[in-house]
Amino acid sequence: MNFDKTPALQLPAIAKPHTLFVQLYDAEVYCEISGREDAPALILLHGNGENLQIFNPQIRYLSQYYRVIAVDTRAHGQSTRGVTPLNFYTFADDLLCVLESLKIDKAHIVGFSDGAITALHLALTAHDRILSMVLIGANFNPIGIKLISRLHILVKYGWLSLASIFSAKMLRRKEIWGLMVNQPNLTIEELSRITAPTLVITGERDLVCQCHNDKLSRAITGSKKLIIEGGNHFWMFKQPEVLNDCILEFCNT
Repeated sequence: MNFDKTPALQLPAIAKPHTLFVQLYDAEVYCEISGREDAPALILLHGNGENLQIFNPQIRYLSQYYRVIAVDTRAHGQSTRGVTPLNFYTFADDLLCVLESLKIDKAHIVGFSDGAITALHLALTAHDRILSMVLIGANFNPIGIKLISRLHILVKYGWLSLASIFSAKMLRRKEIWGLMVNQPNLTIEELSRITAPTLVITGERDLVCQCHNDKLSRAITGSKKLIIEGGNHFWMFKQPEVLNDCILEFCNT
């Protein structure tokens, strides 16, 4: 993939997305659906503490080519918390419920950070539902995050733990932030079972170690890796047009 010449970002006008709450047995997952109903499905999964709006540039552009389903992860955005323990297998099960509710047999999955981790777990539990995966800034265990970033995560987790004694809102934030402290816990052997066509994208200065991304890419048979020159973990917010092109080119191959 050659992105030396970055095109101007194209944000065409699209119809207002169809909104939907998918009912789980203990929670509701909020989705926004754009594009043609007869087009291939493409699922967008955001990162920790975010919501589907981070993908607005992708939704507006990619809905020209796909049926785009942007999802608020359980306990994020407009999705409810429920009572099930928060972990990535739960998130993958929730996503499978979304696919079932929308009668989608197979979909392209694009995940950023925690969203990419959810995609990995879906690939392990329902590989037959995935056409391809684009994983942005993914790690498969906490050690894959650079030490200085891990320390920042631990310090904030400690602060949230203290604040949560006095605030239910802080308790919820602590639970969500804790996902980065204790999870994911995937092994190379598990990753080697993933067969979906996969593109691993990382910023050159990502908070996930490059050697960790190398292990992830090597473990998934036939996967491709792309490093965004000069990019950090959040490069896609400054270069949304590059991500648009990455997704469109990879998912169409």
